[in-house]
Formats: sequence, C-alpha cells, structure tokens
Amino acid sequence: MALQDIIRQAIELGRPTGFITFDQLSELCPIEVEPEDIEALMAALRNAGIDLVESE
Repeated sequence: MALQDIIRQAIELGRPTGFITFDQLSELCPIEVEPEDIEALMAALRNAGIDLVESE
C-alpha cells in the first residue's frame, strides 16, 4: 500500500474520535516501513488534529 493511501486511511479512522491507536496504525502499515515514511505519517496525523494513543 502506498504511503498516501495509509495516511488517508489513518485520517479517516481517527477523524471521528480525534485519535488512532497504535494497533489500528499497525494494521494499516506494511511490515517494512521506512523511517521517513513514519515521520510523514506522524506529521499528517498531527496536521489533521489526530493523536496516536495506546490501545485501550
């Protein structure tokens, strides 16, 4: 899955609650993710006002 698709899906998941869990994010990401992709994903979530939280 392309990084932009992962970002879009993560934002869609987190938008209703204002957060996404590590587990949800792990399900979206392929096993091998480059560090710069993680940084871009985290920046996109911050810009969308979505927090990354521990699973409940």
